[in-house]
Amino acid sequence: YGDNGRFINPTDYDDSLNFLYAALSTNNYLRWNNPQSGSSFTPVRVPQITAQVSAVTVSPNVIRRVYFGSSNGRIVRVDSADIDTVRNGTHLNNGVAGFTNYVNCIEVEKGNENHIIAIQSNYGVSNIWETKNGGTSWTACDGNLPDMPVRWILLNPSKPWQAIIATELGVWSTDSLRGATTDWQPSNAGLANTRCTMLKL
Repeated sequence: YGDNGRFINPTDYDDSLNFLYAALSTNNYLRWNNPQSGSSFTPVRVPQITAQVSAVTVSPNVIRRVYFGSSNGRIVRVDSADIDTVRNGTHLNNGVAGFTNYVNCIEVEKGNENHIIAIQSNYGVSNIWETKNGGTSWTACDGNLPDMPVRWILLNPSKPWQAIIATELGVWSTDSLRGATTDWQPSNAGLANTRCTMLKL
């Protein structure tokens, strides 16, 4: 849409309403209606998104709800994201110390809207942040991980306390998310110990 967005633009698809959501410019996301054949693009301004969107996740539980991460570490929830050209969002991680870096991924547990994992990617920071109360409080879950960027996370659909992550040094996993005591182990059997950007189930 114009010259905006990112070179590799983060997107997510709402299959219930047939909208594609994407990054645009600072304070804005892009809504694409009927992306299979349509050309109806709508820029939507959200004042709470104070940098360019870097992660997009459509809620698997609440219709018309979309989560946006940004390059300055914000997680913003937008309800009724499919209407209007200006929406007010809810800044979910406001005031969380150390949560100010590029957000690469947001994972919401299917069946539990209060359980959200957000990934920020950098060295020298806590990369994995978990909330169990919809964003009221957040806990860093890097545990024993080496100091390296994490770029993606998937929760086990049947055991949401278990997770697998994509990192600068391949794929790692844990049997229990437990904040600072989370035990991560490499899960690279058959894979190279190299950068992994995304995981899909």
